[in-house]
Amino acid sequence: MATMQRTMDQAMDQDEGYEGGEESCPMATQDITLNLKNRAKAINSANYGPENPKLPNKQYWMQMADEWQVDPEEAKMSLCGNCAAFNQEESMLECIANGIGEEGDPWAVIDAGDLGYCEIFDFKCASSRTCSAWVAGGDDSEGEDEMPESLLTIKIGLKNED
Repeated sequence: MATMQRTMDQAMDQDEGYEGGEESCPMATQDITLNLKNRAKAINSANYGPENPKLPNKQYWMQMADEWQVDPEEAKMSLCGNCAAFNQEESMLECIANGIGEEGDPWAVIDAGDLGYCEIFDFKCASSRTCSAWVAGGDDSEGEDEMPESLLTIKIGLKNED
């Protein structure tokens, strides 16, 4: 439970892990090593995936459905792209583009992966993936304006609440 509290504290503390002041970029958008370390933490602790969202990934979605106690089709609807912790604000996308650099086309990379920033695990995240820390209330969720922040739903540990 302490890990969950620490994760949520991070998600709500936007300044932690950011370089400089309020308008600056999270360090993980600028440092690929830190980004990969944080992504590995999301994979290992929250089952971030699936590895290739374009494949059926039946086993992955069955596992997520079992964890959330829903059917696989419903589990497939809880994606990073509609998670409240998924940040695709223009300023964040600028940070991600700057971190990718000018060696290629950073905006093509962002568009190809429909990238955003995970505010829980602090890494660049693809909208078509998910993890156990999925939080209701993101851009694609219905009625998000009506849901107070204190009532955000977290799909963690549903199976093990007994």
